[in-house]
Amino acid sequence: MRSFFARGVSEALFLGQQALFSSGKEVNTRNGLALEFPTPVVTTYTHSRERVLFYPERDANPYFHLMESLWMLAGRNDVDWISQFNGRINTYSDDGKTFHGAYGYRWRNWFGMDQLKAIQFRLSTYHNDRRAVLGIWDPHQDLVQTNDGKDYPCNTQIYFWERDEELNMTVTNRSNDMIWGAYGANAVHMSVLLEYMAGMLGYAVGTYYQFSNNLHAYVSVLEKLKDMQPEYEPYLTIADDGLSYNPPALIDDADSFDEELLAWFKDGSRTDYNNSYLSTTCSPMRSSWKCWKSKNFNDAFYHASNIEDRAWRKACVEWLQRRV
Repeated sequence: MRSFFARGVSEALFLGQQALFSSGKEVNTRNGLALEFPTPVVTTYTHSRERVLFYPERDANPYFHLMESLWMLAGRNDVDWISQFNGRINTYSDDGKTFHGAYGYRWRNWFGMDQLKAIQFRLSTYHNDRRAVLGIWDPHQDLVQTNDGKDYPCNTQIYFWERDEELNMTVTNRSNDMIWGAYGANAVHMSVLLEYMAGMLGYAVGTYYQFSNNLHAYVSVLEKLKDMQPEYEPYLTIADDGLSYNPPALIDDADSFDEELLAWFKDGSRTDYNNSYLSTTCSPMRSSWKCWKSKNFNDAFYHASNIEDRAWRKACVEWLQRRV
């Protein structure tokens, strides 16, 4: 089994693509030629809140990454809201209205219960509990005889456990696209989930482990990243002490966060949140995107430059600069 140890997603992506070039095996898939690791891969993130990708070669959309993470935390599965940040995502919907495999909906609604609340109860009630298992894969719906569906969950199960006042998390994945999934959007989604659960429970954010049963990348995409260099500098340039960056907390008030998150989706002008991340990072990022889409570029830069979380601020400004 292959193992990677990384501070955050940028280091993981560099390590992964280098290793895949050197030891990956070619395989023909329905989506084209791919390179895959011959064994499962475990990625250990020691600083999972370093979740923002800055590589210009990768050109990750920071708006989509954070907005989709919030959309998941809210337990949604609708195409309409999230597709404004990624116009191609609707091609993965079977009916054009919802997503069959939407992670957030499965976390909070799919199995007739809010699993996140249930796990929070277990971990706050039973110390050292080992039953805090978040189910995503539904064999009744996903283990089917046909391949007609467009969206089946790739991440299948998540485990949480607390040790020494830190919340740790292991995510298991059946099929992981290294560039678009594992070391792209998934690293954001899951690290935000870990931070959310830790914040709701009053714990520090611990270690995030990602188990990928099949970790691969498509050759046509991988070739575009072959000149990518190790990149630690972006986080150093925004660091508080020259060594690491401690972003503002996602949760200030656990009692009101879920309610305020739902309100944030409904009211784009509200600013009086107990959880300031919604108003100082999420709202200006959403405003910047809306201005960009309406071709109001000056205001798009203005709102991006007012994002409090300096990592997302830098990523959004640079993403806009690459286009304007």
